[in-house]
Order: sequence, then C-alpha cells, then structure tokens
Amino acid sequence: ILIIFCEKKIIFLRYGVPIDSSAVKLVYRVRSERLSNRVKITDRALVLAMLGIIVMVVDAEITGQKLFGITKVGFSSVHPVSLMLRSFVALSTIALLTQIVLYHINDVVLDLVDCGADDWRVVVTTDRAIQFCTEFILCAVCPFPGTGSLHWSFIETTRNMQASHGRSFYVKEVPLDVPLSILMLSRVYLLGRFMVLHSKQFQDASTRTLAALNRIQVNFSFVLKTVLDQQPILFLTTFTIIFWIVTSWTFVQCERFGQADQDVPSILYSNALWFIAITFMLNGYGDIVPQTHAGRIIAIFVGVVGAIISSILIAVISRNILLSQGQRNVNNFMHDSKLTREHKNAAAKVLQHTWRIHKCLRSGPDSRLRTYQRKFLRAIHEFRAIKNEMRVFSENNSANNQQVTRLVAEMHFSMQRLMTAQDEMRAQIEVLQRAVRNHYTNTQQRLIFFNSFSLQRKLLVNRTVVFFGRRTAIRLLANFKNY
Repeated sequence: ILIIFCEKKIIFLRYGVPIDSSAVKLVYRVRSERLSNRVKITDRALVLAMLGIIVMVVDAEITGQKLFGITKVGFSSVHPVSLMLRSFVALSTIALLTQIVLYHINDVVLDLVDCGADDWRVVVTTDRAIQFCTEFILCAVCPFPGTGSLHWSFIETTRNMQASHGRSFYVKEVPLDVPLSILMLSRVYLLGRFMVLHSKQFQDASTRTLAALNRIQVNFSFVLKTVLDQQPILFLTTFTIIFWIVTSWTFVQCERFGQADQDVPSILYSNALWFIAITFMLNGYGDIVPQTHAGRIIAIFVGVVGAIISSILIAVISRNILLSQGQRNVNNFMHDSKLTREHKNAAAKVLQHTWRIHKCLRSGPDSRLRTYQRKFLRAIHEFRAIKNEMRVFSENNSANNQQVTRLVAEMHFSMQRLMTAQDEMRAQIEVLQRAVRNHYTNTQQRLIFFNSFSLQRKLLVNRTVVFFGRRTAIRLLANFKNY
C-alpha cells in the first residue's frame, strides 16, 4: 500500500492495481515536497543551533571574565544579563528540539512514500529510534538558568608546586555551565547534515539517480570524500583553523578557574592557542600543561585529530606531486631511447676493443695490448650494467604492459563480438534474399500460367463460335461460366 499525504487527505495506492498518470504525478509531488521540507528543516535547525552556541559563548565570556561584575553564583543571585542570555539559549534549544522532531517525522513520512507501508511503525526501526534519541539528547544539552556548581579537581605539575605551596592536588568550585557549554558544541553535527543536503551530489536529481543505480548512498562520507578529492587544501585549511579556535576556547573554559586571579584573559587565550597548536602538530614542549581531567581529554582529542589531519595532508601532497600518466609516458619513452642508444654504444665499444686487441696480438707493444685489454673489460662491465638497467626498467613498466595487454584483450573480445554480429546479420540477409528470390520465381511462374490459360481460353472461344455459331457459343460459354 502506498500512502500519500496531501491536503490533509490520505490516498492508498495498492501494488498490482493500475494507476493513472495523475496518481503518479501526485506521488512525485509529495516526494518533492518532503525532500524540500527536509532541507528547510535542516536549515532552520542549523541556524537555531549556531545562534544558541553564539549566545552561550557570549554568556560564558562575560561571566568567566567577570565583566561588569556579572558572575555565575546561583539562581537566586544570578545577574539579570546572564539570566536573560541563558533564557534565550533555553528557548533556542526548545525550538531546536522541535525542528529535530519535525525532521525525523518528515523522514518517516518520506520512507512511507518510498516503501509503500501503511503503518508508520514499520519504518521506525531500532537504528532510527537510537539516532533520534541521540540527536535529541545532544541538542537538549545547554546551560539552563540556575544550574548551580560542581567541584572540579585541579592537578598541579611539578614545575608549579612551589607556587601552590607544595600542593599537587586541590579542588575548586566551578559552575556547572562549563561542562554543559562544552557539551553544547556537539550540535555542530548539524553542519555535516547541512553539507550533505546542500551538496551538488544531493541537489542534482541525475546524480542521485546515477548513485542509486551504482548502489552508492549520497551521505556525509561520500560528500566528504568528494570535497577532499576536489578541494583538499581549502577544506583542510578551513577545518584546521575552525578546529584550532574551537578547541582553544574549550581548553580555556576547562582551565580558567584553576588559574590565578591576576592572570590576564589575553595571556590565557594566547597560552591556549599555543598549547592547542603544538599539540595538534604532535610536538609538545611541556611549557604549558593542562591541570584538569577535561583539559587532558581535550589534549588527547586534539592530538588524535592532528594525527589524522597530518596523514590526510601527506596523502594529498603525495598525490599532487605525482606525475600524470602522460608525463610518465614521456619520461619513460625518453629513458628507453637513452638506454637503447647507450646499449648500442656499449656493444660497439666492445667490438672496437676486440678488434684492437686482435691487431695488437699480431704486431704491437705489450703496453698498448694491456691498455686495450683494460678498456675491453671496462666496456664489458659497462655493457652488462646497461643490460641490467634495461631489465630493471622493463620490470618497472610491467604494470603498463599488463594494462596494454588487458586493453588489447578487451579490444580483441569486442572485435570477435562485432564479427559474430556481422556473421549473424549476413546469414539473415541471405535468408531474406532467398525468400525474395523464391517469391519472384513463383510470381513469374504464375504469370506464365495465366498467360497460357488466357491464350487457350481465347482459342477455345474462337473454335466454339466457328463450330456452333455465335448464339449457341454464347449460351454454352455462359453455362460453363456458371458451372
């Protein structure tokens, strides 16, 4: 059963029952509307998520740096500015959750249109339910007003133990908004969905059809690989800069409350940018170390991402510096010509020195004979070295030879198929010619028979008229005709 939602009506189209063109157009229109709604819902969700993150960052910076005396103490004594900002974040979170629910409802309806089920519970699988719950929880996390505080452990390194009077471990009270603000950054997964729905591979219907025929899903992995293949440097540079800034901010939020009160915020951010950059490049000088468990987790995460980005960058650079197939063929041809020429020259030198040694054996001083013998041995070694180099060169080009062999085999197979088709066509043409020839022969025989019959009929009529008379002949011929 195919369910179509249109203008608050449900239309059931059962499989095996003929449908007209209007029903097909209606299905196409409903599917197009659902696809368009999915893009619009994703756009609204991304805008709400980014807006909530921006307001959250503003609130965290104002209260963290204690600008204008605004702090996070508790719900009863919270500053009105911070309360207003966090209330706005909560409202944007509620609106975002509404868009998430609408997105999954739209996907369920789209799957109903595609698979033709009559119950929405058929398409709601376990994976879909887990995905919905995960997205709902990730988008629901935000610093609500009056969230309170928690005790955060700070670990002093050996270098800073003298400043803390020998204490290597202490606990401070930190607002609960700090971990909630960091977890709120998980909403950036909507950016990947936005990239997929606005990519050329998804927007173009012909590309989606071609991907479906090749059993390829146009998902985030496919779009990301396409971007890395087409614009790798731009994508990696943009991702690295954004990742550097975001992780530096999260590192500051984790380490801010463990620093001394006299620390300047600019120095704190400068140290965070330096630490993230050094950790991203997998160096680490030990001048700046995280003091919290969350900061250490961020450092490990930055190191892993840095290793992945470095590997991708090395692969991209290696692919770009490789020669193309045409350039490689030109160099191989030039090197082959050079080896062939050197091989001929080395063989000629061997023959020349052999002839000179033969001349010196007949007449000539011994010193000249030894000189030619040394040159002869040198020419033989040079000849062997060139032969070995030619062998290595041919082995290196064996892959190209295999490609040529495979191409020749494919061409030979195609030619055989073409010749077989020509033979079948020739046989069919011969059968057609034979049929036309037989038909022509039968037609000629019929014409000859009809001509002879007409001639005999005329002779019979003339003889009847002469023998019986005109009137009697007409009566006899009429009776014969009726008979």
